[in-house]
Amino acid sequence: MINVSIIIPHHNGKKLLFDCIDSIHKNIINQNYELIVVDNMSSDNSADDAKIKFPSINLIKSNKNLGYSGGCNLGSKHANGKYLIFLNNDTIHEKNWVEELVSFLEKNPQAGAAQPKILN
Repeated sequence: MINVSIIIPHHNGKKLLFDCIDSIHKNIINQNYELIVVDNMSSDNSADDAKIKFPSINLIKSNKNLGYSGGCNLGSKHANGKYLIFLNNDTIHEKNWVEELVSFLEKNPQAGAAQPKILN
């Protein structure tokens, strides 16, 4: 069973998306996860290029730009994880970031959501 589904709505910006996906893959150690990229009608082929560079991602292509929330909703319909994580495509992640969130949620089943510390 997949423990975590990471959903990234995306519209253009190849470098942003590649950096985000790369940081996810490098910094998740102990979780069984799937990575879902929802392409909101990108015109720069960035999502298709991401699928080539990162073949393990699940690429969902929308026939219109659904925006961030619409992309999250579409991605969640395809998610198989116990937990859903919604990310912007311009985020970079540090070691154990998913493990910390999952650990918190497992220890606090009454919690409906968790958010990591965000640094700008």
